[in-house]
Amino acid sequence: MFKSLRLKLLFYFFVINIIVLFVYSIFIYSTAKKGILNTTDTQLKMLSIDVIPDFKKDSYANAKEFADELFEEFAIEPLFVKIIYYNKETNSIAYETISSMENKSLFDIPLNEIGHEGSIYYFNKDIYRISSMFIFEKNNTKVFIQLAIKKDIDSLYLKQLLFGLIVATPIILVIFLFIANILINKTLSPVKEVIESVKSISANNLSNRISSDNIPSEIMELVTTFNQLLNNLENSFSKITDFSNNASHELKTPLTVIRGEIEVALKHNRKPQEYKDILKNILEESISIQKMIEQLFFLAKKDMTELTSDFNEIYLDEVLTDTILQIEKFALTKDTNIKIKKIIPVTIHANETLLKIAINNLLRNAIIYSPNCSQIFVSLDENGVDYLLSIEDNGYGINEEDLAFVFERFYRADKARSLKDGGTGLGLAIVKMILDIHGYKIELFSKKGSGTTVQIKIPKIMALT
Repeated sequence: MFKSLRLKLLFYFFVINIIVLFVYSIFIYSTAKKGILNTTDTQLKMLSIDVIPDFKKDSYANAKEFADELFEEFAIEPLFVKIIYYNKETNSIAYETISSMENKSLFDIPLNEIGHEGSIYYFNKDIYRISSMFIFEKNNTKVFIQLAIKKDIDSLYLKQLLFGLIVATPIILVIFLFIANILINKTLSPVKEVIESVKSISANNLSNRISSDNIPSEIMELVTTFNQLLNNLENSFSKITDFSNNASHELKTPLTVIRGEIEVALKHNRKPQEYKDILKNILEESISIQKMIEQLFFLAKKDMTELTSDFNEIYLDEVLTDTILQIEKFALTKDTNIKIKKIIPVTIHANETLLKIAINNLLRNAIIYSPNCSQIFVSLDENGVDYLLSIEDNGYGINEEDLAFVFERFYRADKARSLKDGGTGLGLAIVKMILDIHGYKIELFSKKGSGTTVQIKIPKIMALT
C-alpha cells in the first residue's frame, strides 16, 4: 500500500488513534449518560422516601394531589404519580390512583409484592424513567408509589459533551499526527544518516565505514553487517589490486629477460650450443614466472574463513618429518644435510596442508640461502607456554635493517642472489599469512654472514592434550 516507511507508520498511527479516540469518546459519553441516569434514579428514590411520613398520616387523598404537591416542592415537570394499595389477603390490588390517565400506560410495570419495606425498582419506558417503591404496610395492605419522570438524555450537558467530543476528536487527531510525524522523522533520522553514509561510499573510498555512533539497536545489526560487507569488498579489491600491481611489477623483469634472449638469438645465426643456452635461460625464466603466478594466486584467492573451516586434529611432529622427507631431494642438489635435533609429539588443531606449505617454504629458504654442503638443524620442543618449531641454518644471513621487511611481498634482502636462485620474494609472505590464520607467532633471528634461525611459537593453550 505504501512504499514509504514513514507514511506507513503514520497511517498505522492514524488508524490506531481513530480507534482509540472513538472508543474513548464512547466511554466518556456513556459514562456521562449513565451518571445522569443514576442522578435521575436518586431523584426518584428521594421523592419516594420524602412522602412516606405524609402517607402514614393519610395526608394525600389521591395521586393527583400528591403530584401537585411534589411539583410545588421540587419543581419537577413532567412528573407522573401512581399510588397502589395491595391487599395481602386477596393478593390483588384493592385500590389505585394515578395523577394523569393519559399516561396510564407508563405504569404498566410489575409490582414487587414480596419485597421488603423500602425496596425500589427502576424501569425504562420510552423517554421515561420509572420507579416502583414499597413504602409501607398498614392493615394487611401494602402501599406502593410509582413515579415517572423524563430521562434527562437530552440534557444540555450531554449535548455540549457530544458536541465537544465531535469537535475535539479530529483536532486531537491532527495534533497527534503532527507529533507522530516529528517523532517518526526523529526515529528514522539514523536510517537517513546510514543511507547518506552508504551513498558516499564508492569503489574509490571503500575504506569508509558507516559510523555506529547514536545508532539504535534495531538497526545496529544492519550497520554491522554492511560494514562487514564493506570489509570483505575492500579486502577483495585490495587482493585484486595487489595481484595486478605485484604481477605487473614482478613479471616485467623475467619477461624482459625472455624478450632480450629471443632478440639476441634472432639477430644472426648461432651455434646449436648457443641456442641451447638461450633456450635454457628462457626455460628458467618461464619456470620462475610460473612459480610466481602460482604463489600470487595462492595469496589472492585463499579466504581465511574457508581455510579455518578445514582445521582438523593433526600430529605436528609427523607433519614436520613428512615435510623434511619431501624436501630432502631438493636439499641434495646443494649437498645440504637436514639434521633433526629434537622432535617431541605434539597434537594440534590446524590445517595440515597449509602448515606443510609454511614449513616447506622455510626449509627451502634455508637451503637456498645457505652455501653448498651446509647443515640445517630442525627441532620441535617446548617451553613453559609454547611449543617451539625451530629451523636453523648457517647460511648468508640477513642484514639487521632488512629483518623488519622480510615478510612483505616481493621483498628480497639480497636481490641478486634471490633472482639467481629462483626466489620470488613471496615465500615468507605466504608463511606469515598461514601462521596468522592459525594464530601462531614467527620470530626471525639473523646476522649477516652468521646464518638465520626461524622460530614458530604455537601456544600450548591451542594444542590438543
